[in-house]
Amino acid sequence: MSDINPLMTLSDVAGFLQLSEKTILKMVKNNEIPCTKIANQWRFSQEILNDWITSKMRVLPQNDLSRLIETDFDLVPLSRLLREQNIIELDKTTKLGVLKELADNAYATNLISDKSTFLESLIEREEMSSTQICSGIALPHLRSPSEKVVNAARIVIGYSKEGIDFDSHSNEKTNILFLLISDSEVVHLKILSKISRILQNPENVKEVRAMDKKDDFLNFFLQYDKKIMQENNS
Repeated sequence: MSDINPLMTLSDVAGFLQLSEKTILKMVKNNEIPCTKIANQWRFSQEILNDWITSKMRVLPQNDLSRLIETDFDLVPLSRLLREQNIIELDKTTKLGVLKELADNAYATNLISDKSTFLESLIEREEMSSTQICSGIALPHLRSPSEKVVNAARIVIGYSKEGIDFDSHSNEKTNILFLLISDSEVVHLKILSKISRILQNPENVKEVRAMDKKDDFLNFFLQYDKKIMQENNS
């Protein structure tokens, strides 16, 4: 999967934010989104847009959570929360071992600032109940998003052909783990909601569990985001 160019067109931004071009143009005219005009065409900086989105997330009041989640405005396309460097083949076969591998990756790629505290919180959450949500797939995450240890919202994916004993109720091995990382309750809930929506379909579960290449994961979620955008704009 190729990254969007740093300088984005109106169409690029519509895809990035999962909104219609008409909506983006209205935001431009109302000075609601950072942009510039070059040769009578609107252009957007991806880095500035990322900062703009982050700033909007951080100032949302808690009592607006339910209202925001129910809207169509989707701030976190899953494909934008994935990077090739955060998709790893797992070596360990125990819950503690793989949680440490995932935390190691998050720390090495500067997603978290305190690996020890982050790992302790992951383990504490798992001790409450296993985060395996369906056949062969688990979603480890902190009990509450934390600005203290999290630097950026991201998903770290770990996959294992052999499978991991993740304390599932069915005693079935876990093959895929999605580590959810966020410092925002809004983003955290949106990620959980979108992944849960994907995994409601048994065919999607089967397809994801069979993946063993980084490009497979990246392309899967890119296509999923495009599908959701088309549904929202139809």
